[in-house]
Amino acid sequence: MKKLTLLIAVAALGILVYKQMTKEAAPAEQASAQALPSYSPQGAIEDEIINGDTTLLELPRLAGGNNNYFVTHRASGKVNYSLEYDVTKLHSRWVAFSFDAATAEDNVRRSDAWSWDPKIPAAYDTSNFFRRSGYSRGHLVASEDRTFSQAANEQTFYYTNMSPQLQTHNAGIWHRLENRVQEWARDRAFCDRLYVAKGGTIRDDQVEAERIKGKMVVPRYYWMALLMKKGKTYEGIAFLTEHRNYGKGERIDGLTLSIRELEQFTGLDFFYHLPDDIEQAVETTDPHSAASRRLWWKQ
Repeated sequence: MKKLTLLIAVAALGILVYKQMTKEAAPAEQASAQALPSYSPQGAIEDEIINGDTTLLELPRLAGGNNNYFVTHRASGKVNYSLEYDVTKLHSRWVAFSFDAATAEDNVRRSDAWSWDPKIPAAYDTSNFFRRSGYSRGHLVASEDRTFSQAANEQTFYYTNMSPQLQTHNAGIWHRLENRVQEWARDRAFCDRLYVAKGGTIRDDQVEAERIKGKMVVPRYYWMALLMKKGKTYEGIAFLTEHRNYGKGERIDGLTLSIRELEQFTGLDFFYHLPDDIEQAVETTDPHSAASRRLWWKQ
């Protein structure tokens, strides 16, 4: 079973992060030793096209710049999910949503209501990019994540929520990880609310060399960051996968890392609306610790 380690190199102009997959686990003390990442917006935040609620706890920090669109989709009177879409890469930077008692309900079936996102200009429509590309239309917000209403499920079929995934990854390790997240989210004894941010990497050094039709990037990694709230307590965990086929024997608990480590790998700032002391605690929690394994895996 492969596990993740991170090699962090400090350059003169900032922190450049590289990741290496090995068979050895990261040291247990690594997460708590991580320094706070340094975040540099791509452009002025005021230049980003905003069409959503920027106060939601599940959101990563916005990248800024007029190449990015931030939108929040609502359905049946509830926040469904948000995303930040980079029109220069024709791919979402991330998606974010939460499960509570209402939005975790499982009321409807998969709609297959494929369509372009009405909140993003049609000039960036990618609905014809996937056919014969060698990649599946991989949901970021899973169809099964949003089954509290028909409208909520239909919105998961917007093409801004699609990522070009190898089907073996999409229907394999990624699907298994999605199923586990849904199990946690729908277990009211486990959590009152589960906040989720996830996506594929789109940074230039974390995508395949060749773009689909010369325009759409193909991520080399996929990730999730989870924040669980139970009563007044918050807990966090993160996952990182390579974009490849995983064997059936490869366990999803071997994909864990701290949220801080995922931040340093992706360059994203997760759950930044939390009070600083809570954010520091949940983001540096070691997912390999005995306490974390008892909480998330009942081990």
